[in-house]
Amino acid sequence: MLASLILAAATASASFPADGTYRYSATLNGQPAGHWTLNVKAGSDGTEIDEDSVAIFMGMQMTAKAALVLGPDFSPVKYNGNYSAAGLNPIVSVAATQNGATVTSSQAPPAKNLALVPNTRHLVIIDPGLAAGLFVLPAQLAAWRENSVTWVTPISAEAASLATQSTAPSAPPDGVPPNDIAISMVGTSSTGRIPVTIWYDPATMVPDQIVVPSQNAILTRERS
Repeated sequence: MLASLILAAATASASFPADGTYRYSATLNGQPAGHWTLNVKAGSDGTEIDEDSVAIFMGMQMTAKAALVLGPDFSPVKYNGNYSAAGLNPIVSVAATQNGATVTSSQAPPAKNLALVPNTRHLVIIDPGLAAGLFVLPAQLAAWRENSVTWVTPISAEAASLATQSTAPSAPPDGVPPNDIAISMVGTSSTGRIPVTIWYDPATMVPDQIVVPSQNAILTRERS
């Protein structure tokens, strides 16, 4: 799997994520569950991915706005999120460095300083239910040539491991372009192990489908 990622990185555009708008729709247990829009643009601090999502879970509407900024080597620089669900409006922010991150969350005050977990050299920022962090994950792992990173979860201010698995699906599922390749990973959190599989275009590193089997959730890129 790591060899495939390295090969993909060699053939991918050096400007990933390319400026533009990327739209995804989700299903949960086979039913429509919402829409995610990612706007990628070059900014003064690096590449910025602005996310706007609307989801329905157990009949409850949840909305989120987030901004993830990446440095030249795809390392996260900062993250800001503003979420709304069930009358709550948690606000989170992350300032990342080479050695860890400082997370401020209205759900888990005060601010927490998180170090890299053992045997990792980079961190990624992924909030469950949001897409920006997963969107850039294949490109990050390829650029760093690593199969294990620290996963920072802003909403809970936690750091855990996220590692690639030795096996991944070889045949793209229905609705995924035939030339896509997959990377399968497992993350740990306070709620247990969370597997995820990302199908992405090896020429652009852009995900076409993100599957979280533990939640029966599938996020698929819209191409119309």
